Formats: sequence, structure tokens, C-alpha cells
Amino acid sequence: MSQSWINIEGELVSLEETPLLLNELNLMPIFLRRFLEKKFTNEIVPTREEQTIYYQKFLKREKISDKTSLSNWLNFHGVSESDMEINLFKSLKIEKFKNDRFADKVETVFLKRKSDLDRVTYSLIRAKSRDKISELNMRLKEEEDTFSELSSEYSEGIENVLNGLIGPIEISKVNPVIAERLKASKSGQLWPPFECEGWWVLLRHERFIPATLNKEMRKRLIDELYEAWIASKIKKALNSLKKSVKE
Repeated sequence: MSQSWINIEGELVSLEETPLLLNELNLMPIFLRRFLEKKFTNEIVPTREEQTIYYQKFLKREKISDKTSLSNWLNFHGVSESDMEINLFKSLKIEKFKNDRFADKVETVFLKRKSDLDRVTYSLIRAKSRDKISELNMRLKEEEDTFSELSSEYSEGIENVLNGLIGPIEISKVNPVIAERLKASKSGQLWPPFECEGWWVLLRHERFIPATLNKEMRKRLIDELYEAWIASKIKKALNSLKKSVKE
């Protein structure tokens, strides 16, 4: 059987070598992702109405309001209008696939992860000296200064440029030592000085914002479920490739 070749700048690359070359150039995960997206969305056919709505949302998001702004967008991204429409159609098919496959799992995932998705706002002062933090703690208790004033002047961490105020931030993204105290406190509560990763810390819980399963949260969780799912498919295919190379 004759072998097929690709001529790249005078260098012939066989089609049989292509998978190994893609893997060597760290392009195989991208190829596999595109391949899997095409495979699993191949039979999905969005309605004309769905396409119109998706296109209008895209124009609004990209602030494209007329032919001039559309032309500028196309030039900036280096694509033709036809290519743009094809890519949007592919994206819409993927979005439909995500919803069809994962929408019914969102509520369960949300309830399981809610405590990590809840957000908090808190004030922080950090210093290497325990004595300094103890002194600042006394000044706060005696209401000699505000937390923001003391943090701005004395905190040795980057929070000093924010007057010590951090958030709103998901509690899962907060340092575990600090997060544990925030979960166990109420708004306005000031914690006594404690040590955290080589720092002495003053912490005040400002506000607790419970996570809600709104439209944005639902989309985020669907996206996360999809990314985890397709990552597992890519990993499986890469392992299969490595196994075949060894053989």
C-alpha cells in the first residue's frame, strides 16, 4: 500500500508519523479536543431560532453594532465573516451538547459544592512580628483606629493597598487556616491574633454571601462538568497513544 505524505516547506512528513509529531510538539491534546468535539456534536443540529439568538448574543458581547465594527472585529481576529459564522455554529453545537449531557447533574453538584462556592468578604492585617499584631489588636479593641487605617499603614502583605479588605471571594479560594475561622464566625467578628504560614494575622469577618444556583452559576457548573469530562477523554486517548508507541 502506497504511503501518503504531507509536503511542509520541502520536508515530507508521512501521515503515519503525524500522530507522533503532534504529540512531540504538544499539539495532540488540542487535536484530540477538536476531534472529540466534532465526534460528539456531529448529529446536533441547532434550529434557525437558536442560531439567531446565539449570533445576536455574540454581537452584543463583542460590541458589534454595525458593518464597520464587524469589519474591525474580523480584521483584528484575522478571520473572514464566513469563518466566524462557521466557528459560531460549532460553538453553539458544543453548548447544546453540554446542556443536553450535564444540565440534569447541576443541582446535585451545586448542593454538594455549595459550601465551597459561598463567598466572603474579610479584612486582614499581616505582620512578621507577634508583638506588632498584638498591639494593633488592642488598638482595634479600644477603637483608637479603624481596621482599614491600620491595615493600610502597618500590614506587610499586599492587602495593605486594599486597606485590608479582601473579597468577595469564594471561600474555597481562601487560605484554609483563614477559611476555617471565617466559616465559624459571623459578620463583624474580630479574631484574636493567630499564626498562618509564617505570618501573625488579624482577621475580621465582614460579610457572608451564600451561593445561589442562578443562570450564571448553572452555566459555570455545566462548563466545569464538561471540561472535566472531555479532559478525561483526552487523557484516555493520550494513554492509548503512549501504549501503542511502546509496543
